[in-house]
Amino acid sequence: MVLKERICEAFCEGVQVSTFKGGLAVSTSYLNAAGDRIGVYALGPKNGVYKLVDNALTVAFIEAEGAPLNSGARRETLNAILAQHGAAYDDEMGEVFMDDISEADLPKAILEFSALLLRLNDMLLMTTDRVKNAFEDDVKEAIRTEMDKRHIRIVEDQPVSEDLKEIIPDMVILPNGREPVALFVATSESRLWQAMHLRLLAGYVKHTPLSVVAVLEADNSLSQKVRVLADNRLDALPRYRNGEHDTIQRIVRLVVGNEAASLH
Repeated sequence: MVLKERICEAFCEGVQVSTFKGGLAVSTSYLNAAGDRIGVYALGPKNGVYKLVDNALTVAFIEAEGAPLNSGARRETLNAILAQHGAAYDDEMGEVFMDDISEADLPKAILEFSALLLRLNDMLLMTTDRVKNAFEDDVKEAIRTEMDKRHIRIVEDQPVSEDLKEIIPDMVILPNGREPVALFVATSESRLWQAMHLRLLAGYVKHTPLSVVAVLEADNSLSQKVRVLADNRLDALPRYRNGEHDTIQRIVRLVVGNEAASLH
């Protein structure tokens, strides 16, 4: 029993609980990436139950640090973690929450909710490569979905043709009766230079009918000098973040033409 008491004391050490008009504020001993204590608010009781919420900054801080959670792979990860802990996210309020908690279950639920906030905090530890991969996955999945609707074939990580085998796009979209579209998800300046090189080879060396499009995550993802060159040399250079739908529709119009795109 002595060991059990010591373990319990270790878990509770540094925990501070204060009351306010709407319920309880619990400051844990855990620190978030900003170096602040992770806090939990127990709102209630209302109709005999409590609701646990964070400070409405957990998700906002993760997004501010460059890992948007509004769509794609990262949002799926967020939802999976929340589901494992019986919690949810309120998009309108910006709060992570867990509700319908009885007073008897409140201490255990606070521990569970604290563990959840720690896990969400760890999403900030995603490396740059992982963030880039999530961006690539989002774009590719959206393109697959749109092309599948139109029964348009896609090949991935393959050259456009034997004549252009020096450079391999992320995707080659092959509409019937129209020129192929080579797609690059430009997560580096090197990748953007490859897209421009392919455009040059296809247009002026091999004389191969081909459109080349590169997708940037945001306008400030790469240096302005390279962006300006790519804007002038490629068939399209849409910026994905905060304009996901428009980006994908821009690519659709390039693949099938404006008139055909408007029919879907």
